[in-house]
Amino acid sequence: MSVDIEERYTALVSKMDVNVEGVGQVGAVDAGLICTLKDASSIVGRLVRSQGDAFRLTATDEFGNASLESYPSGKLLLRLVRLHMPDDNWFNALYTLEPYLEMAMSKIKEFDLYYHCMTWRFERPINEAEMLVKHLNECVSQIRKSVKTKAFQARLNSYQRSSNKNYKELTGYVDSLFERYSRLLVLRVDLSYSKENSKTTQAVAKQDRERLFGNARSNKLFDDLVGYIWKLEHGPEKGFHYHMMFFFDGSKVREDVTLARRVGEYWADVVTKGRGLYFNCNANKHAYKTCGVGMIDHTQSALREALRGAVIYLTKTDLYMKLQTQGRGMGKGLSPAPKGTRGRSRAVSSSRERMV
Repeated sequence: MSVDIEERYTALVSKMDVNVEGVGQVGAVDAGLICTLKDASSIVGRLVRSQGDAFRLTATDEFGNASLESYPSGKLLLRLVRLHMPDDNWFNALYTLEPYLEMAMSKIKEFDLYYHCMTWRFERPINEAEMLVKHLNECVSQIRKSVKTKAFQARLNSYQRSSNKNYKELTGYVDSLFERYSRLLVLRVDLSYSKENSKTTQAVAKQDRERLFGNARSNKLFDDLVGYIWKLEHGPEKGFHYHMMFFFDGSKVREDVTLARRVGEYWADVVTKGRGLYFNCNANKHAYKTCGVGMIDHTQSALREALRGAVIYLTKTDLYMKLQTQGRGMGKGLSPAPKGTRGRSRAVSSSRERMV
């Protein structure tokens, strides 16, 4: 994983409460899973940079038995195996792990380490112990070698380019909105489905999203909407859902909590005809350590930085895993016309939008 992505994530998590953004709420991917993947990615990085044997034999006893002793790289391997990494059918069918994790977990399965690393401390006949030492050390050796191959580097570069491009596209888009509007009222709403409708397909979720923005062109609720960002995710209990950011012209609207509630109710009652749920993050502004939603003036650098962090948080899962989507999994509105241009380009003035 690239250093700049890792540093952004670490800095963000240290500043923000993971529950405030709706993680674990309304069907979101559980925050504990993100933390597990973060730990695993760090361990794999240290493992591929390590040197020397991972395991060696201890002295044999009077009965000719021996056991294994772990060295630093061996301890890293054991920590990785013991993490509760996702291996559910729903996860494997929907998500792709970042290249380091994907490679390491495939080697762990190939070498059947979930079994061997649970029994490595047991004393056993010297010939069996020698075979196990060779087996475990070979796994570590292959993990180290795999990251040096051209194929792996190509996957890694592609993954990192995509993550960096998404981040730059979204933050650049928000900056362009502030260049056009002196104040923005920022809403953060998670849109999902009820338990009874948790099997809603990705295709139907896409239709619902398109209906939401299509209807918005003639709905007074969205008259002053000037931009938006959406991100599709999937949770094991609630199924597909969207993390949404809506940007309204702050010179024309107020009361972000009420407006976010109205948007959520419109999704639940009108767009999905009772199938949907919503989570109003603006109603929980008091729980933020740094608040990136609500009314933000273009001169308020601290709030704009908090908003930038919220945008990173919106795409948090892409650091360690990516949803396998049918088409785009993230999008944003059209960039606004510069100040001084006659008329105003509304975020929902056409069916087109920029895809990230």
